[in-house]
Amino acid sequence: MARTWHEEQACRVAAEAGDAEAQAQLGLMCERDGRVEEAERWYAAAAETGHVMAMKYLGTLLSGAGRTGEAERWLRAAADAGEVQAIVNLGTLLMGDPQRRGEAEELFRRAAEKGVVHGMVNLALVCAETGRDAEAHEWFTRAAEAGDTESMLYLGDAARRTGRAEEAEGWFRRAAETGDPAAMTELARWCASAQRMEEAERWHRAAAETGRALSVTNLGVFLAQSGRLGEAERWLRQAAEAGEPQAMFNLAVLLGDTGRAAEGRDWYTRAAEHGHVDAMYNLGNDLADGDPPQAETWLRRAAEAGHVPAMYNLCVLLNGQNRYQEAIPYLLKASDAGYPPAMNAAARDLLDQRRYDEAEPLLRGAADAGLPAAFRNLGRLLKETGRLDEAETWLRRAAEAEDVEAVTLLAELLTRSGRNDEATRWLQWLVQHGYAHPA
Repeated sequence: MARTWHEEQACRVAAEAGDAEAQAQLGLMCERDGRVEEAERWYAAAAETGHVMAMKYLGTLLSGAGRTGEAERWLRAAADAGEVQAIVNLGTLLMGDPQRRGEAEELFRRAAEKGVVHGMVNLALVCAETGRDAEAHEWFTRAAEAGDTESMLYLGDAARRTGRAEEAEGWFRRAAETGDPAAMTELARWCASAQRMEEAERWHRAAAETGRALSVTNLGVFLAQSGRLGEAERWLRQAAEAGEPQAMFNLAVLLGDTGRAAEGRDWYTRAAEHGHVDAMYNLGNDLADGDPPQAETWLRRAAEAGHVPAMYNLCVLLNGQNRYQEAIPYLLKASDAGYPPAMNAAARDLLDQRRYDEAEPLLRGAADAGLPAAFRNLGRLLKETGRLDEAETWLRRAAEAEDVEAVTLLAELLTRSGRNDEATRWLQWLVQHGYAHPA
């Protein structure tokens, strides 16, 4: 609630006269205005007199500032005095220490059994994280029945994962009908997955009309996927200009797809500067030919944020500049993360060194992911290790995907097994497509 200057001054007079309630209220006013140090002084003054709510306010403020020891003292004092939200906040503080999670759970249970919804939700989350699904479901249900939207969405998602479609939709709908924009979006996505596009659009629009920038973005994405690019652009631009990074990214994609690459790059840059990792990756790729140093900057930032394709593309960029040693760690990280092109590239290096046992599992992983270059390299490995029947299978798959090197290797294998006519057909394919072949 907004307060006038006169109201604050009246509260200040009472606080300075030692009124603990006024001190606590003045602390709240200061904290809401961003005057955190002054808020702490007034909370402390009231808390020292035994004002329970001030103890909670002070403990919560100190917890947010990372002063955990002091925060625990005051939250515990308020919790011991029976302040139920302080019990939850103390549990949340203790969850940050792996050694005290059991104590945190007991605090959440105390609050939950007193009917505190946040206590129910936090207890349910702890149960879910520790594999006690039935108990988690019970507490999420109790919280949902008490009106907690997050719990409704959790229950809807749990029902969806286990194939209980009617139950899932029921929870999503209940959550959406609370007016929560994220819940409306979830219901919209559910409807879209069931091909009920008109209803999906209604819920996307209802969410967007709350003014939440991410909901505006989601409506824009839905419209773009429906082929209504002009309307999609208007919504995405509205959210992007309001500062929503996801909207900036999606607007950049739309602009690029509709032939406005320069403006798209500007929006990628703005999204990347807001920390959007996919935008960093796309921007790095976009700049790779025209501005390699800037491309490296963005790919490196994305890679260091954990974006696996960026790790691989940064490796490719560095290799292109003969910075092989610098590239290796990025290649290995991307390969270890299971990215098929990186697995294939790492395996190819091992294959060239005849380290077949190390290369084979990487190549099988990349081939199973459908990467034609991995088909070829796995076929080459199998050929070199004498497993010719399986080698032919993989080389044929790569050749049918028009991998030129695989065509050559397959033709060689066919020739050695006396199938000259088929080998000739593959070599003729090379000539027809402008590739030379060995005489």
